[in-house]
Amino acid sequence: MLPGASAAVLVAAGALACVRHGARARQVAMRNFTFEPRSIVVSPGDTVVWTNGDFVPHTATATDAAWDSRSVDGSGTWRWVATRTGRHAYYCVFHPNMQGTVEVR
Repeated sequence: MLPGASAAVLVAAGALACVRHGARARQVAMRNFTFEPRSIVVSPGDTVVWTNGDFVPHTATATDAAWDSRSVDGSGTWRWVATRTGRHAYYCVFHPNMQGTVEVR
């Protein structure tokens, strides 16, 4: 091995360890009048995709009114891009017992 080569390998490895992942899509099912999973952790820039597996419409509505899917019909989807860090509680307007959280960190 060339002198200093091991240092270059360590620097390169360190740079790779600091590389942030690309934005990902994370899935939440609206099924059996629940959100599955009920709680999800995502990174800023990730997209959360809610898919309605029930025969009735649902919503994914932030309790602080920051975002609202409006009515998502059966087999429909809605996407939200996470930008603000923190814990975001949400519920279904039509079925308030359906509750979930998205934690962005």
